[in-house]
Amino acid sequence: MSQTDFHLLSREQLRHLVFDLGKTDAEIAQMFGISTNTVHHRRQQMNLLEGQMTSEELAEVVRLAEQVKRLPKEAVAEVRAIVERYQPPTW
Repeated sequence: MSQTDFHLLSREQLRHLVFDLGKTDAEIAQMFGISTNTVHHRRQQMNLLEGQMTSEELAEVVRLAEQVKRLPKEAVAEVRAIVERYQPPTW
């Protein structure tokens, strides 16, 4: 297979390779004769990295942000406290 073939893969085909077949970026790169970085970048663009939000999840976050903007200050302070509780520590 070639680099051109890789760029013609649909999101579903790439998802199948990664999640159904358990192929790593390196294995996929070797299959198509491309770099691992190319595979990783394409997975990132297609929202296929582990832990990435789906477009529906992102839309929900945006809706929530819009709702928070209309809350009274006390409620915003509570939301801020919740967000801070779930933030990873900064060093």
